[in-house]
Amino acid sequence: MKGTAIIDDKPLEAGGISLDFDALVLDEQTALLRLARRLVWDSEEARDLVQSSLADAYEKRHTLKDPRAGGAWLRRILVSRAMSHLRRRRVWNVLREALDLAPAPRPSPEEHFAGAERWRAFGRSLRTLPAQQATAFSLRYLEGLDLDAIAEAMNISRGTVRIHLYRALQKLKAADALQGDVS
Repeated sequence: MKGTAIIDDKPLEAGGISLDFDALVLDEQTALLRLARRLVWDSEEARDLVQSSLADAYEKRHTLKDPRAGGAWLRRILVSRAMSHLRRRRVWNVLREALDLAPAPRPSPEEHFAGAERWRAFGRSLRTLPAQQATAFSLRYLEGLDLDAIAEAMNISRGTVRIHLYRALQKLKAADALQGDVS
């Protein structure tokens, strides 16, 4: 019967351009996973975030007005999910310390292998930043996005992005987590 399908697999038409969700995911999946790893610093959590972000995107694919902006749209969904995740994790860590529960889980072998002590120290310093500062810093300096793309991904103004970047840089420099020129 026509119109009774729960999920319509046909590409959506938006402004004469069709959205091929599968192709969009194939094109962006690696970049999304890399971004998620840099935002949460845990490979398993990053995979979970990407998976849930893609599920959200699939459900909301009809809201995408311009299929050419699909990559930015997926990044925005992922960044939003990651910021929520970081807030929940920070609250849980505070509760764990306050209640004197067992220490946080140990890092995965991949994390031990991935970087030197300086990189781990940098990661620890980055995790101490407020979620929006850490996200802005990661998007700018680890992902290489420009200020406008960061503003779009975080759903804030360009000026607010600059403020978050400035404050993040100041805190990381004060913690001696940065070396060299970061501009």
